Amino acid sequence: MNFLKKHKLFISLLGVILLAIASIGTLAYFSKSFTSDGNAAAAAKFNVEAINAKGELIGDGQFDLGEDFYPGMKTLEAYSFQINKNKTEVPVEYSVQLTPSGKLFSKNTPIKLSLQRSVNNEWVNVDYSTTFRPESDTESYRVLVDWPHSDNDIDFQGKKGNIKLEVLATQVDEDEPAGPPYISGAISFKATPNGSTFTTSNKTVNVYKNEQGKKVIEVTMGEGSGTFEQKVGNFKIIESVEGNTTWYRVYTDKEYYASETQIWRVGEVDTSVKGVIRLNKVLGPYLSIESQELYNWFTGK
Repeated sequence: MNFLKKHKLFISLLGVILLAIASIGTLAYFSKSFTSDGNAAAAAKFNVEAINAKGELIGDGQFDLGEDFYPGMKTLEAYSFQINKNKTEVPVEYSVQLTPSGKLFSKNTPIKLSLQRSVNNEWVNVDYSTTFRPESDTESYRVLVDWPHSDNDIDFQGKKGNIKLEVLATQVDEDEPAGPPYISGAISFKATPNGSTFTTSNKTVNVYKNEQGKKVIEVTMGEGSGTFEQKVGNFKIIESVEGNTTWYRVYTDKEYYASETQIWRVGEVDTSVKGVIRLNKVLGPYLSIESQELYNWFTGK
């Protein structure tokens, strides 16, 4: 008899999280709330209960509130957490969701929440409406809080709110199709030596070979509205040959220096880091895409 192909492990949590995924067994649900009355959740020590395969509790804890939550404050790292895969050998995929509630986070709230993931020691924004496969045994995240000045700040004085952070880890069968399309990890793009570096993650990657038999990589932004989406947008990498030289040219929807009229290309792709393809130009510009599936397709592994 064919039972469910996926075994889902749910964790609801708030704070600094250490999440241990057991090969067999279940994990507990956690939800903590904070009251914001001139305060914010500060970066805090937090160990959450988890239940191993034998039903044993691993640990528990709670976070403290800070005292510097106010309009115009600097971006605050409210809390951070890790998803620790441990020695799990079965394939898994993750999704992470932030769900604010209460009057503090009503429709017109000036408070902004964002989730970031650490990739190669760099924090990148996470589109938590998508799922992704872990690229390492330990995945690190943090939640940022902003309160930019607005016309209705006074309306939120003394209001209370709750943030639910839910991590869904899904065990996936080995024989599940791997795509394409794929979901990327971190993506970084610096178009010019003196230009800004834009980052994003969890974007749709499609790959194929064109009529000339050359590689084509297409990356689409979906419904994201971050800086990368606004400044770079959808992009593609197209392989071509001129004489004895192979080129990889980048075309973007919104970056002028990598467009139909402005050539942004390199003669080789750096695959020295497993799971990452990187296009490096002279004087520092680069494009980097994290995706094990894309890496395997590009390198023929």
